[in-house]
Amino acid sequence: MADDLNITDVARELGVNDRTVRRWIKSGELHATRDIVGRYRISRADLEDFRRRRMERFSDENNGDIG
Repeated sequence: MADDLNITDVARELGVNDRTVRRWIKSGELHATRDIVGRYRISRADLEDFRRRRMERFSDENNGDIG
């Protein structure tokens, strides 16, 4: 859990608003757990997996747009 991030940490790293991170969590795009007091926690591994999937999706969506 020492490597876990909160919503604000993730938002800063990704350059988005906290609400965007919450939306990704609620839609299931970004895996998160809740700590003992109910705050969302995102593991570094889950964040990196999310980034990888987003990059792959972005890359797939833009293949063929060039040229």
